[in-house]
Amino acid sequence: MTFLKVKGMPLFFPLLLIAAALFVTAACASDFIELCAAGSLQEVEEALSGWADVNAPDGENGMTPLMAAALADRPEIVDILLRASADVDARDGDGWTALMWAAAKAGETVVARLIAASADLDAQSFGYETALQLSVQSGREGSARLLIGAGAYVDPRREQGVTPLMLAAAEGYLGMVKALVGAGASINARDGDGWTALMWAVNSGDEGTAEALLTASADASIPDREGITPLMAAAYRGHAGLLSLLARSGADVNALSEDGAPPALFLACDSGSVEAVKVLINAGADVGTRYTGGLTPLMAAARKGAADVLAVLVQASADLNAEDDDGWTARRYAQEFENREAERFLTELGAK
Repeated sequence: MTFLKVKGMPLFFPLLLIAAALFVTAACASDFIELCAAGSLQEVEEALSGWADVNAPDGENGMTPLMAAALADRPEIVDILLRASADVDARDGDGWTALMWAAAKAGETVVARLIAASADLDAQSFGYETALQLSVQSGREGSARLLIGAGAYVDPRREQGVTPLMLAAAEGYLGMVKALVGAGASINARDGDGWTALMWAVNSGDEGTAEALLTASADASIPDREGITPLMAAAYRGHAGLLSLLARSGADVNALSEDGAPPALFLACDSGSVEAVKVLINAGADVGTRYTGGLTPLMAAARKGAADVLAVLVQASADLNAEDDDGWTARRYAQEFENREAERFLTELGAK
């Protein structure tokens, strides 16, 4: 067998030596990372004074000793590594920094130490996440407040355009919503689906968060990409409390979607919620409004089989004998959809 030679030595042997050195380096890095995550202060200090490289990443995902200490929520180890000139903004295989790991998994002390070490507050991972977004997503209000107070940008967008305020609203983190709004977060920003923070709060059914956003002048009239407004979304879910909040804030209870979505009253009737229907009627919803094919709210309730909703609509003077474009009345809808209780109720009132 013939080998290329370098000064009389087969090239095969230097390659073996390089591979062995790399293996030893990777093994040492992994050992030190484990020490930073779970070892004693003395063990970490002795390793640094001897064989350990403070910035050597592991071979799997590029995690550094500082990231491991942050992830394990070990502020004393973080201090030791920073004093040893650890790279505070090094990135792992996903683009995460030590501050991102701390914001997502650790306590406020580690976050504060990394901020004090001038970590990049607005660095983004390969998934467009920032430390602030990760702290909000994980419900760590203290860390989020530290980042906001240190000057982190409050409106970064992750995939699909979601902002920290939207994340906080979606999870019902009222304290973080107030902190972000107070720091100037864009309250009416829209994500890729056209959802605002208010729409996220409504989708979660969170009255407290929705009220906080409305108090801070969130626009309740902004529709999503399909033309659905927050009021329509609340009606679809039959959420009377949210409907009351939105109506009091000036949301148009008779608004029509540009993309053909039904008015809120139809959606409330479909939800079967008597209280939601009452809120909309009391706020001025038109019980005689028509939807595609000439459908009325009374017909929608009859189709659903909600006799108690039918009673509320009749009390509000809905026309019992109105016909759709095919000549069907509410009673005919109840018959065809085999909703016997609704049919009986309408028959007793003399409906055709």
